[in-house]
Amino acid sequence: MKVSFKNAGVCRKTMTVEVPAEAVTEERAELLKVYAKGVAIPGFRKGKAPKHLVEKKFAKEMTADLKDRLVPKFYHEAIEAEGVKVVSIINVSEPELVEGQPLSFDVTMDVPPEFKLPKYQGIAIKAEKVEVTDKQVDETVESILRQHATFEDIEGRPAKEKDMVQVSYESTIDGEPLETKVPEARGMGQGKGYWITCDDESFLPGMGKELIGISVGDKKDITVEFPAEFIVKELSGMKAEFKVEATGLRESKLPELNEEFLKQLRVESEEELRTNIRQHLTDAAEAKAKRAQEDAICEFLLKKTKLDVPETAVQQQTRNVMYDMARQRMMQGMSQEQVSAQSADMMAEAQVKADEQVKLRYIMMEIAAAENLTASDEEVDEEITKMAIQQQRDAAEFRKELEKEGHMDDVADQIRFGKAVEFLIENAKIK
Repeated sequence: MKVSFKNAGVCRKTMTVEVPAEAVTEERAELLKVYAKGVAIPGFRKGKAPKHLVEKKFAKEMTADLKDRLVPKFYHEAIEAEGVKVVSIINVSEPELVEGQPLSFDVTMDVPPEFKLPKYQGIAIKAEKVEVTDKQVDETVESILRQHATFEDIEGRPAKEKDMVQVSYESTIDGEPLETKVPEARGMGQGKGYWITCDDESFLPGMGKELIGISVGDKKDITVEFPAEFIVKELSGMKAEFKVEATGLRESKLPELNEEFLKQLRVESEEELRTNIRQHLTDAAEAKAKRAQEDAICEFLLKKTKLDVPETAVQQQTRNVMYDMARQRMMQGMSQEQVSAQSADMMAEAQVKADEQVKLRYIMMEIAAAENLTASDEEVDEEITKMAIQQQRDAAEFRKELEKEGHMDDVADQIRFGKAVEFLIENAKIK
């Protein structure tokens, strides 16, 4: 077998494989035996027809089957013999089969990039001081109480902080209905019977605060300024006028922090609750600080490492990022139509993110290889179990699915990626 390579683009090669005539003849003979045993020709019992008649009658089918046997077999042998790592197959040429002649075919494939790592030990990162204050604990306790609050209809007074106001509203931008001006904001321009918590920003920016002091039956014009990072991108930076009417008012009643309520939270005392909250806040703050360090390391590596990455790898990752972005927007309350309207902007953002993520994966895998950071079978099993729990799946079935789809190496790479990041943090220069 002869194998040769030529460049076919960025991270792309064309491999030419020449299968010796002798190997083609041997494979043809084996295939002929299979046909001779399994086919029937008029005038002969099944499996008893002369081979030359079988070959003549089924020449077209045998040629197709022979190619289907030879190409995959010698492709894999060539890949293994040459030690080529394949990201994806782009194209396999149609070989010409001539009796007594070698068989040649081309395989165009994307391959991993070749690049030089920068000096990656001693990257400068900040060590954020993690401190949880009593005020933060108090605020979290209050938040828990508010999550379990009940609401009672009230009359005879205006709305105050933490009350809920029921409103009906219509909105315009520059005199036009909001949804006419910005079709992507379908469903946001008008509403009836909405309950909004006073001083809460979760509905519309500034709307909750403007409802403090309003009474049932009152009407009010409220100007809403949409921030630059608003979920409906087309509204970012715009101002809208909302004509609001208050149709109901409810007062928040917080539960008492007594033994019965603490039992609902599965703690024995207020002290235990506060200890748990402090630990949770500490863990969250430490995780945030660590993510900041990881981001700083990734930013450094992307800036200092020059590499191109396979187009097909970026395309696949772009699809993954797009899916995650769409799902996140819909979880935040956007409709399918609103998400679809943003698809062009989402695609542009997803392509940038995907390109960076693919580059980081190759960089981290190269560092892991350089530092001999591996993933043991036990670590892979543990990671699969963790992933199955997160997806509420049976671990054994989830593992079979990963094996069937060829994703076991991805799990190992994920572990090695994490170890590479840990190594870089441990060997960083702390400012």
